[in-house]
Amino acid sequence: MNQAAFADDQAVELLLHFARSTSEAGGYPSSELEPRILELAHAMGLHSVQVSATPTVINLTVGPIPNQQVYVLRVQPRPVDLYSIGRLDEIAATVADGRLDRRRALAEIDQLGQHPLRRPLWLVVGAHGLVGAALAPILRGGWRESLAAAMVGLAVGILTRVVIRGDRSAALVTPLGAFLASFLASALAYTGFEITVAIVTFSALIVFFPGMPMAIGVRELATAHLEAGLANSVNALVQLVGIVFGVAVGRSLVTSWLGPIPLNAPNPLPHGVDIAAAALVGLAFVVTLRAPAHDAIWTCSAAVLAIVANLVATKALGKIAGVFVAALLVGLAGNAIARHFRRSPLVFIVPGLLMLIPGTMGYWSAVSLAAGRTVKGIDTAFDTLVSLLAIAYGLLAATLILPDQPAKGTR
Repeated sequence: MNQAAFADDQAVELLLHFARSTSEAGGYPSSELEPRILELAHAMGLHSVQVSATPTVINLTVGPIPNQQVYVLRVQPRPVDLYSIGRLDEIAATVADGRLDRRRALAEIDQLGQHPLRRPLWLVVGAHGLVGAALAPILRGGWRESLAAAMVGLAVGILTRVVIRGDRSAALVTPLGAFLASFLASALAYTGFEITVAIVTFSALIVFFPGMPMAIGVRELATAHLEAGLANSVNALVQLVGIVFGVAVGRSLVTSWLGPIPLNAPNPLPHGVDIAAAALVGLAFVVTLRAPAHDAIWTCSAAVLAIVANLVATKALGKIAGVFVAALLVGLAGNAIARHFRRSPLVFIVPGLLMLIPGTMGYWSAVSLAAGRTVKGIDTAFDTLVSLLAIAYGLLAATLILPDQPAKGTR
């Protein structure tokens, strides 16, 4: 084999490894994943490359049409891993700049797959409790809801991260976590702890809500990536139904064993507490989104920006326009960080996006449909879809106004 053929084979091998690893790191819709793969291919001198990416399969064709080579990669959808996303973007940038040769780049990608960022189990469990405690005030709960959500979140974290482990039981994690959260929250209310069960349950379960698949699916549909959009949307729907199923079983058991669950109105904490709570949620995102510790400033800032922008814009412009403006600002801030620091914008965009995604509406829509309240369920589902579209268009507008990478020749 001559030197040029070997170099091309090594470039294709690096491209395939990069494509698989970037897809399995989560976070990127197909409309952004495919261009990133093509950019790396062009930087290595592979110009006749076509890419088609879905959540489970990546197809790459290399070479001119008469002599095309087709590569098919089976990929496994995984939760967002901000550490891997950042490292992969760094590797691609250093290869494109000529600062890292292909052999070393391949070794670094393999090393990343073999030794991902891991956190102690106690820290992961604690993050579940912190998210629950911090999210309750944002949902207009009081100190009782915050305390109860912290306890329930810790219990759910212990069950799903310590007791249930391994790929074979992965499909059961979400419904079992939802069952435990619903059961414990309902039981606490029955024992006399004056809490709003729905707020406590939702706050403790926010880590399991399919926020990113929902947002990515709608964005892919909006940008005509139909196959990937349908796959992500159906994946989100299945997870959402699993949550509703688990919550329904938990409430059913408490009602059957103990009697009707008390209905308590929340006593919201003063305004301003929700902003501090958003910063705490951003801190917990460092663990749940597998971000490096030094990125805590970005995850916290993104969560606070999303909440503040949404509150201010909603009061001034209305609900849907407010969500659009908030998503636009989060996207612009993330892209500005990416341009300045030459790193992935997702470290900022993903935490901010998760604070905007209307998970409560999606949840109550599924609950209403499951309970036979068809009209209410459809109305809520439509509101959820419109809000998700507002987020998708806000992020697209941010990319048009301020791309996350300068145009070629401007660096």
